Amino acid sequence: MNVTSINTAKAPFDIATEVLWQHRWENRAEALRITIGTLVNDYDISEATAEVAAIQAFADLDSVNLDSSIDMNASTSHVVVLRTRNGCPVMFTARDLDRMIQQARDAGLAQVVDADTRRPIVLEH
Repeated sequence: MNVTSINTAKAPFDIATEVLWQHRWENRAEALRITIGTLVNDYDISEATAEVAAIQAFADLDSVNLDSSIDMNASTSHVVVLRTRNGCPVMFTARDLDRMIQQARDAGLAQVVDADTRRPIVLEH
């Protein structure tokens, strides 16, 4: 008899969501640091994959009841299009976002999650 085992392994995004839910009251940088560390150390997930999974999971949890969303069909590698609750498109070019990050750094609001790698960067507010 051939029996195929069922793969019950969770995707990195799902694990990240669970870990972030437990640490959702931490500040962004700390919650992401804990989540990335858990994925890397406890689940043997690469740091690059863990970073993306944690960032995406954080964004999903942070935006749960938000009427605005990023329009993936209109966004490109050089522009992010945010649709407000009434459908109005708001444009953020790569230059716009780069300037916003620099302004956050100047104001002390840009935080690095991992002091050794200096990445990822999150904006505290």
